[in-house]
Amino acid sequence: MLLHDIGAGRTRQGAATIRVGRSFIAKVVRAAAGLPPADEQVPVTVEMTANEDGEIWRRRFGDFPLDTRVRPGKAPATIEETLGPVTAILRLVPDETGVQQIPEGYRLLGLSLPGVLWPDLDVRESAEGGVYRFKVVMRLWGVLIQSYEGWLETTDGT
Repeated sequence: MLLHDIGAGRTRQGAATIRVGRSFIAKVVRAAAGLPPADEQVPVTVEMTANEDGEIWRRRFGDFPLDTRVRPGKAPATIEETLGPVTAILRLVPDETGVQQIPEGYRLLGLSLPGVLWPDLDVRESAEGGVYRFKVVMRLWGVLIQSYEGWLETTDGT
């Protein structure tokens, strides 16, 4: 998936639909993580910038910012993505339709979280015909926290 091959930096634009869970636990987790509110076909901008240990991804869902740090994982075919105090260790699994990101672990403030506290994260991405598509669904204990699905333009074919 060449979207992650950003060189010195890259900016992409597109749109996404954001769905949010309505439960108390969903509201608490979304507020603590600083996740964007529900919206339909909200404009999305993603600015990816290389730094000394990986990349900074600055996403904007409309006017709502969501910044993460992405770096290579310690194990082969893994990345570590940090949002606030939480780091997800994700295995990249390519298949015929794109790439799936499968959680291998989570850390909170650098400390490993026990499996019972891991959110269920379903992340898929693909690219075809100059369009990068993504879908992210997060659940905790079977309860929807948030999902977003959309696309970004990739006019240079990457």
